[in-house]
Amino acid sequence: MMRRCGGGVVYRRTYAGQTYTIHAPGHDLDKDAFRRFVAAERVLGLDVEGRAIVKGGPGHFGKDAGLRLVQFGSTDTAWVLDPLIPAHRKAIVETLKDKSLRFVTHTNYDVLALWSAFGIGLGQRVIDSHLVSKLIDPDERAGHGLKQLTARHLDDGLRRAEDDLQQRVKSLAPRGCRSPKARNVWGWNNIPSTDEYYVVYAGLDAVYVRRLLPILLEVCGPYSHLVRMEQWLAAQSTGITIRGLALDIPYTQALLAEFEAEFERADQPIKEALRFSGNSPKFADWLSAQGVKGGPDDYTATGRLKVTADSLGALVKGIDSGEHEYPEIVASLVRSRLRMAETKNVISNLRQFLACADANGRLHPAINTLRAKTARMSITGPALQTLKKIDPRLRHCLKADDGCVLVACDFSQVEVRVAAALARDPRLVSVIESGVDIHDATATFMYGEKFTKAQRNVSKRATFGTIYGGGAKALSEQTGVTLNTARGVIDKWRRTYPNVIEYGKRLGRQKIVTTATGRRIPADPQRPYANSNYSIQSTARDLLVAAVYTLVTRYGMHAKLWLYVHDEVILQVPAAEAARVCKIVESVMTTTFRGVPIEAEAEILGTHWGRLPEQTEMAVAA
Repeated sequence: MMRRCGGGVVYRRTYAGQTYTIHAPGHDLDKDAFRRFVAAERVLGLDVEGRAIVKGGPGHFGKDAGLRLVQFGSTDTAWVLDPLIPAHRKAIVETLKDKSLRFVTHTNYDVLALWSAFGIGLGQRVIDSHLVSKLIDPDERAGHGLKQLTARHLDDGLRRAEDDLQQRVKSLAPRGCRSPKARNVWGWNNIPSTDEYYVVYAGLDAVYVRRLLPILLEVCGPYSHLVRMEQWLAAQSTGITIRGLALDIPYTQALLAEFEAEFERADQPIKEALRFSGNSPKFADWLSAQGVKGGPDDYTATGRLKVTADSLGALVKGIDSGEHEYPEIVASLVRSRLRMAETKNVISNLRQFLACADANGRLHPAINTLRAKTARMSITGPALQTLKKIDPRLRHCLKADDGCVLVACDFSQVEVRVAAALARDPRLVSVIESGVDIHDATATFMYGEKFTKAQRNVSKRATFGTIYGGGAKALSEQTGVTLNTARGVIDKWRRTYPNVIEYGKRLGRQKIVTTATGRRIPADPQRPYANSNYSIQSTARDLLVAAVYTLVTRYGMHAKLWLYVHDEVILQVPAAEAARVCKIVESVMTTTFRGVPIEAEAEILGTHWGRLPEQTEMAVAA
């Protein structure tokens, strides 16, 4: 149903007995009617429709970005405005800048799009219904999309509107855009902004997200204190994304050229011997023809031998140890192919860095603050959490702004300390309180004072593995000791720290794990041993968030936040302030949890995130 109104159109839709009104005003916006609508609401649903953003690029900060519609919604009414129309744009800006208003969105896509288009940050004035949903059920597989949630908690109106829009796009798309992916891209970019199905779908997004919020908040009642903290953290993370991280483009390009050349050098012996590239599927077939066999997990779904860095690394390890005997050509080409696999991953990262950089050479990574069940965070676009400290070359691609340096502070063995506090294991607590190295002390308990470096590594692996429910098989694979030796090590570890084991058993019987901060994590019936993992990792994560909160609220460092990765906080500060900030962040992150010391160590990284070996040598000499 529709009717013309003052140069615009008003649509009405009814789903499950509820009627919704969608205003699509023309060039002559009825400003008074829109202002009355806004004035009647304290919280507005907020949604945008934009151009299709190419995956793997700068996202909202690249040339593909662009808003086509902005929608504000109450629980039954939406206004759909076109930012290209001056009167609409003015109304949008006035509404977004109104400090008395609060907004609800689903994910921060809309927040970033609005910043890109108008330079307006919503900060703490927006609540993300997606984050609230993740607090209710942190499992990614639970279905946290807006259509899924509204169908579950309200009705299927939004899904039906989406289906109508898809059919409309299908009918309009030109012949060359008939595949679903091409059709969607064409639709978001080209469907007329006045099209009825597009406008209705857009308006209902804002209405349904507004209707959904109080329902989710009610379910969240017992742990509603977490909502405020997660929304606060999300705002800080959005600020990091907006500010961006400077990419050292000349260094990145040079490193990429170096690794591409190395990749080609590694591939050359394979091409010369076999007349095809190591990248070809034929290489796996050639290995099988030479009698190379893998374990149960070393084959693809089609039965072909896997040729990955892990599988090739295990094969080389077996050859070097004498466990496998193959002709020299097999051993040689497997090593070449392994180097290709290792190099390919680095090349992929470097290319992603360059592709994701905006026109000013800045990366704008997306920080998903509730990615894992434990609330561990993830970073995408690019995936910066995967860059390892032990090889700083990739981290060195990211640098501080001119005149600034990076200061990093990392928790020390925080998960072991949290495990000791939660389990109240007297021996483990005593070791921690003594100040000696935890893994040295454990190795001493297990092997005596004259333990070797290899034995310390086994003890360290046993500590983390046992805390998280790992068994002898995993320890054997990680360290290379025999299965019987691994069993003996784990048995001795369990006798050394019995309360940790009992804590894990106790949590394994629970259907829902409630963490120290009140976070609720449903157990996996197939993996009850993972419950202690959930509790420990989640608590460690929340300790990091508490530190970030203190740094921002007590010391005003919100603009200095550069990134948080795993158990580490990185700040960007003027070089002259680095020493002072280094002391502050270390003092904030050095704390206690249930009486157990939580230690942290801060350092001034310098102008780049990763410190190259020659830079480390210079710092030591200085």
